[in-house]
Amino acid sequence: MVEAVPSGDVTTEGRIPDGAFPLSAAQQGMWFAQQLGPDVPVTIAQCVELVGALDLPLLSESMITAGRELGSAFLRLVEVDGVPYQLVDPTLEASVRFVDLQHEPDPRAAATEWMRQEYTAPLDVCRDRLTTSALLCIGPDRHYWYSRVHHVALDGMGSVTLVDRTAELYTAAVEGRTAGPSKAAALTDVARVDDDYRTSSRYRADREYWSERVSTIGEPHSLVDRTAPARARSRTTGGQIPDVLVDHLEAATDRHDSSTAFEIIAAFAAYLSRMTGREEVAVSLPVTARTTALLRRSGGMVSNVVPLRLHVRPDMTNTDLVSAVRLEVTAALRHQRYPHIDIRRDAATDDQGFYGPLINVMLFHNEITLGSIVGRLELLSTGPITDLAVNVYHGVAGTSLNLDLEANPDLYSEDTLAAHHARFSRFLGAFLTSDTDGPRRIGDLEILDDGERRSLVPATGRAGFAPVTLPDLLAGAVRSNPDGDALVAPGYGTCAVALSYRALDEMSNRLARLLIDLQVGPEVSVALALPRSVESVSSVWAVAKSGAAFVPVDPSYPADRIAFMLEDCGAPIGVTTAALRDGLPEGTHWIVLDDDEFRATAAAYPADAVTDADRTQALSVDHPAYVIYTSGSTGRPKGVAVTHRGVVNLAADERDRLGVSVGSRVLHFASPSFDASV
Repeated sequence: MVEAVPSGDVTTEGRIPDGAFPLSAAQQGMWFAQQLGPDVPVTIAQCVELVGALDLPLLSESMITAGRELGSAFLRLVEVDGVPYQLVDPTLEASVRFVDLQHEPDPRAAATEWMRQEYTAPLDVCRDRLTTSALLCIGPDRHYWYSRVHHVALDGMGSVTLVDRTAELYTAAVEGRTAGPSKAAALTDVARVDDDYRTSSRYRADREYWSERVSTIGEPHSLVDRTAPARARSRTTGGQIPDVLVDHLEAATDRHDSSTAFEIIAAFAAYLSRMTGREEVAVSLPVTARTTALLRRSGGMVSNVVPLRLHVRPDMTNTDLVSAVRLEVTAALRHQRYPHIDIRRDAATDDQGFYGPLINVMLFHNEITLGSIVGRLELLSTGPITDLAVNVYHGVAGTSLNLDLEANPDLYSEDTLAAHHARFSRFLGAFLTSDTDGPRRIGDLEILDDGERRSLVPATGRAGFAPVTLPDLLAGAVRSNPDGDALVAPGYGTCAVALSYRALDEMSNRLARLLIDLQVGPEVSVALALPRSVESVSSVWAVAKSGAAFVPVDPSYPADRIAFMLEDCGAPIGVTTAALRDGLPEGTHWIVLDDDEFRATAAAYPADAVTDADRTQALSVDHPAYVIYTSGSTGRPKGVAVTHRGVVNLAADERDRLGVSVGSRVLHFASPSFDASV
C-alpha cells in the first residue's frame, strides 16, 4: 500500500487511457455515493497493534509487494467525458509512511486520533491515492500498522486478504524461505466475472427475487423518525459482551442449531419491532458477494448490502423467529450478488440508502502473524453510517465478543445511543433465554428497565398540566368563543353552512342525552359510521359527553373490515345516515341521524350541559375516549384505546407547538378511521 500523493491526470476528453476498464456495479455504487457526499469519504480503515522487534523496511516491502499482486493498492480512477474508469498503474509511487508518536504525552491516544483524522479526511477519488498505509510508533518495539482504502478500490474481505498476504510475505522472509505464489486474479478478471454475471440467467433470477422481496417494504425502517446525510465521523458506543451473555448466546445456538449471526439478527429484528410497533421490519445485511474461489482470493470491490424482510409477530417465540431468520438469510445469500443500487433502482426509488439498520456480524479470523509477532486486526471504520449499524466482532485474541452500536451523530445523541445499547443488551439476554424454561412470546419480553417504566407509567402528561376529560376540554372551547364559528361545511350551491360553538354544543348535548338513555356511558363503545361532515363532528362531541368511547368507522372501507371492527370493539350502538344504513352490519343498533322520527326524538331532549349526574357513571380521565384501528397492512387491524388523559395532553402539546389560537382553521380531510382525523 502507498502514501497519499496525487495520481496525475484525472480527466480526459473522448479517449480512454490504455489499460483502463469500466467500474463494476458495486464500484459504481461507491462512486456515486462519493459524488453525492464529497466531504464524507467512503473509506474503510483498520489497524494491527504489533508488540516486538519489527523489521520496518521488510514490512514496508511486503506491503508493497502484496499491493502489486492484488492490484487494488495501485488502482487509480480517471473520468472520460464524465464516465469513471479504473486503471492499475504500477508506476505510482510506492512508499509507506512512518509516524513517530512515542514522545507524545499519551502515544496511544495520539495514534488513535491520528488514524481517525486520516480516515475521515475528504478524498478526491480521481486525484488522491485510493489506498494508504502507515506505521505509527507508540513506544519501543510497539507499533500500529494502519491501512485505509477507498471502498471503490477494495472491500472489507479484500482488505483482510491484502493484510494476510502481507503477513505471509513478511513471515516467509523472516524465516528465510520463499512465500508461495499469489493466487489473486487480475482486477480485469474480477471485472470480467461481474460482466459475465450481469448478462447471465442468474442475474435475471436474482432481479426477480429481489423485486418481489422489496415491493412492499416501503420507507426505511429505523429507530428514529427522521433522516440526515451521513457524517465523516460516526458516533459509537459499546464494548465487550459480558461472559454470561456470551454463554447464553452459545447455548441458544446449540438449542436452535443456528449461529451467532442468526441469533443476533433475530434478536435485533425483535427489538426493532418492539420499539417501533411494527410487525414487519427490515434490516440490512452486508455480504461479501464473493461466491467463487477466484473472487475469494482476489482484490477489488465486490461486497454488497442486501435487505432482510422479517415478520415479527408478538406471539412468536425466539425459536420461531430464529428459524424465520435462517430461511431469510439463506435465501438472501443465494441472491447476494445482485447489486444494492439495482435493488433500489428496480423499486423505482431515488433513495440510495438502506432499508433498515445494518447488522454486521464480523466473526472472521483476525489474528495476524508477522514472524514471531502476533497482532489482532481491528476494524476502525467500515464506511459512513446513514442511520445505525449493529457491529458484532471478536475482541482481544479472539477470546471475547464485542457488541457496538455505530450511528449517524445527527440522528442519535450520545445519551440516546447509549440507552439503545443498554436496552438492546438487556433485551438480547431476555431473548436468548426466553425458551429455557418453556417458550415465552416475544411480545411478552421486557423492553424497559425499572427506571424507564417508572418514568412512563402511569402517564402524567406535561409537567404543570392538570389533565381533564374530553367533554371538559370541549366545554372550555364553547365558553371561550360561544358565538364563533366552530364548523364551516359546504352547503347548497356556493353557500357554506356555519355552525357556532354554542349551536354545536347544544346539538351534541341533545344527542348525548339520547345515548345515555340507551345505557351508553364510560367503558362503552359507540361506532360512528359517518362521512366527514357537520354530523360526524357533532356525533364525536355527543359520544364524548355521554362518557362513551367513539369508534370512527370509515363507511368507504370494505364490508368485511367494517364488520371486523364492529365485532372487535363490541359497540352496541352505532350512528350513521340513511344512505349508509343498509350497507352496515346488523349486529349493532344503528341511530340514523337524518331519520325524521329520530330528529323529533332528539329535539325533545334538553340542550343544557351533560354532567356526571346525568351519565351512567362518573367519567374519569383514564376512561377510554376513543378507539382507533391500525391500517391492517401487516395483518388484521388492531384496535387501540386512547384515554381522555392522552387526548388532552396531545391537544395541549399541539396547541403550543403549532401556535393554535381562536383564529386557527383545521381542514377535516383525513379518513375518519385515520388517527390524524382526531
